[in-house]
Amino acid sequence: MNFKQNFKRQLKASMDRTDGLSRAERAAVIQEYDAALDREKPPRLVLIGEAGVGKSTTINALFNAGQKVGHTRATTDRAEAVTVEEINGGKGSLEVVDMPGLGDDVANYDRYLDLYLRVLPTADAILWVHAAEDRMVHLVQQALFDIFSNSRPELIGRLVFGLNKADEMNPRDWNPSANLPSAGQLAALGEREQDFTAKVHRALPTWRGRAVSYSALRYYNLSALFKAMMYAVPEERRWVLEKRMDLADFTTLVDRKLLRAAEGRTLAEVTERPRPTPTPAPPPPPAPDAEDPAVPNSLPSAVDSAIAGLSETQWRKLSSDRDLFRAFLRNVEEQEKSG
Repeated sequence: MNFKQNFKRQLKASMDRTDGLSRAERAAVIQEYDAALDREKPPRLVLIGEAGVGKSTTINALFNAGQKVGHTRATTDRAEAVTVEEINGGKGSLEVVDMPGLGDDVANYDRYLDLYLRVLPTADAILWVHAAEDRMVHLVQQALFDIFSNSRPELIGRLVFGLNKADEMNPRDWNPSANLPSAGQLAALGEREQDFTAKVHRALPTWRGRAVSYSALRYYNLSALFKAMMYAVPEERRWVLEKRMDLADFTTLVDRKLLRAAEGRTLAEVTERPRPTPTPAPPPPPAPDAEDPAVPNSLPSAVDSAIAGLSETQWRKLSSDRDLFRAFLRNVEEQEKSG
């Protein structure tokens, strides 16, 4: 339950316990509360990052914003507020302030720094986008120190670091069918998150977050990035951002055959009836004792004739003595050979 829903529930419960207001008056108070919330100003996100790291693509992937994206030259080379139109059933608008990259030109650094100090306090959340594979973070550390060392501490809590372009991380063997990083990429991304986070902490020891790797182009790990942004927004304003969430679905880039196979397995796991336990086969007859004479199922005619010629007493004696029975068989065989 978000802040808005929770507060409205508490307000309604409090109104129900108030005896001095009629039902119509209570409804009017709730209606006015809803109207006041609708008048709440849209969330403001401030984006920081060098040209080409995918800031516009990130906003499009998070909010289905349709912001212009440039693939050959920077399209967001000046600080400007972009109000995103209401789309997909009224997700609502938000303000995106795309700051100029501090590393674009050293001659502009001081001027841009002054701009940052004026704009950042107006942000609900500050998203700093960096390429996942880019290990050159010295400029980031310097800028963090220059901007936030003397700033209000609550601004540090609004910082979120996103490591974009996870699909380009070495060893660059992204699985396009599953739209997921390979095992090697996943391990490298985990190490990169730890390393980047540690370097941010060196510049800002009071920052308590963790860098999030994602791919705006492949729609990968957007939910983790949005969650980090949610917790960076002051609690009383989180619902304003949550209301506008419209994450791109990474499964739209997954191979259709793979999806159908996964759905089929899931359906089979849910609907498959337990198979009846098969009746066990009867155990095989025990092997004959090693000392017992091996008597064939059908005796040769000579042996059969010899046994048939025995008296009942002779047979009982023969069948009760193994050695005597073996001698009897050898004798019959020898007679058959000699005959």
